[in-house]
Amino acid sequence: MPVGYQLIMRSGPQAGGVFPLTKTEISLGRDLTNDLVVSDPEVSRHHARLYLQGNTYVLEDLGSTNGTFVNGIRLTGPYPLRPGESISLGERVVFLYEVVDEDATVVTPASRIPAGGELYPQVGVSPSVGKAQSSVPSRPRYTAPLGSTPVAPVEYAVEPTSIEEPGLHQQNKTTRVLLISLAVVFVLACLCIGVLLWNAPKEFWCLFPIWPAGACP
Repeated sequence: MPVGYQLIMRSGPQAGGVFPLTKTEISLGRDLTNDLVVSDPEVSRHHARLYLQGNTYVLEDLGSTNGTFVNGIRLTGPYPLRPGESISLGERVVFLYEVVDEDATVVTPASRIPAGGELYPQVGVSPSVGKAQSSVPSRPRYTAPLGSTPVAPVEYAVEPTSIEEPGLHQQNKTTRVLLISLAVVFVLACLCIGVLLWNAPKEFWCLFPIWPAGACP
């Protein structure tokens, strides 16, 4: 084909998208089996088709519900397109039919259509998104300079803290108080006994057979 053509979506689910026409017959519609899939509820499953005739494409409506229009006029039969004309599928999807300047544009083999594959990806995901993502430079990875000594991680020693149960602490306190009380009672008892023995009469001491003969009357 000496002259190349393309469709540019002016309004619709993928506004701004460019679709090169590289096949002799191209189907347009909402169904995924079409060459150019347009995901819009006003577009019929098999809405229209383009086929090459001579040096231009002919547009034909395939009995769509909302119609196919060229420059605002609804088609009633096949229509040979001219560059610069607008194509409308229903009321919301509009394409612009243009000539491709092959001297200024180089089409790479990767952009060609594989055998048996779809002409274009499903409309709804803009191809410009992938270009924008690929154009964002990746953040350079940090590399430590040669001869630098890696810093060892700092370790903190934590002393274990003994945790006493409240019941055990109360029990130890009670035992301590009890021992002190018993000691005080013992000391007082010893003092009382000492005082009593110190003031005891002589006859009291004679009751114990520890004295030598004649010591007690």
